[in-house]
Amino acid sequence: MDKDRISIEDGNGGLEMTRLLNSFLPNLNRGKNWKNFTNDSATFTTDSGEQLCFTTDSFVVNPIEFPGGNIGHLAICGTINDLVVMGATPIGLSLALIIEEGFEKEKLNTILNSINEISKSSNIPIVTGDTKVMEKGAIDKIVINTSGIGIINSNNNNNNNNNNLFEQELNYQDKIIISGGIGEHGVALLSKRFDFETRLISDCKPLHEEMNKIKPYIKFAKDPTRGGISAIINEIAKDNNCKIELIEKNIPIKKEVKSACNLLGLEAMELANEGKILCICKPENEEIVLNILKQFNPMATTIGEIKEKKENGEVILKTNLGTRLLTPPSGKIVPRIC
Repeated sequence: MDKDRISIEDGNGGLEMTRLLNSFLPNLNRGKNWKNFTNDSATFTTDSGEQLCFTTDSFVVNPIEFPGGNIGHLAICGTINDLVVMGATPIGLSLALIIEEGFEKEKLNTILNSINEISKSSNIPIVTGDTKVMEKGAIDKIVINTSGIGIINSNNNNNNNNNNLFEQELNYQDKIIISGGIGEHGVALLSKRFDFETRLISDCKPLHEEMNKIKPYIKFAKDPTRGGISAIINEIAKDNNCKIELIEKNIPIKKEVKSACNLLGLEAMELANEGKILCICKPENEEIVLNILKQFNPMATTIGEIKEKKENGEVILKTNLGTRLLTPPSGKIVPRIC
């Protein structure tokens, strides 16, 4: 592989992408009042003390239609979720389309209708955007970029006394909870790509309702998209300099996901999710958070906890045979999954 050229692995959410980002992010001008640059959304504090969240994401999913959604559905849900897991209330989104010459207008209308349905049902408007058309073969069908802005409400009644979820310290025995079964988006999409039968549909959906209800009781939240829970858990451990223990038998995985992973030689913990929350709470709030999340998905469960402090972090997976290190995903993770 030519180390001087971008590879497909550089965009798949694993170690290679982290190395690529670290090669140029430190050199970018970040301004004075912005924080959380590498999280789901950056945060900005105004002179009056109000906190804003801003995020952007580009979607290149292949195929553009899959069981349970399409590229438009995925784009608007993904951007809403990047805001809400930061504890923000989204107030407006942008929509930018780059379309290949010859793309069917009927398919474009289907994509735009999906976006509009989510926008209306979540009451989050599309307020600006852009459209470009490129010559046939210059891109693959359609690329969508969505950006969003949200407000972190400093006046709500938060039991943690801190509305910015990313400014709370993680402590010993804090519980790690996933809001449902993992890998469903990845398998649903791959069933279309590789033409195999499955009853699964993508879990792609906006997460604002769940987040609004659990926000007062949690310290931290992420939506485990590219790289799955394996990538996110390792990121949390490293960023917070802590050791994390996951219990393998507690990680909820549907039979259809396990079967597809065995068929394709994939690891469920590395597959993308587009409608799940991975959150961390104090031990005394565990039951409250689980009870709320189970109203939306009965597979919500506690999958691990924070252990001792450890420089640069470490993730241990407790299995039936003992324990092993859970390292970040690397190499040929499924490309163009979102």
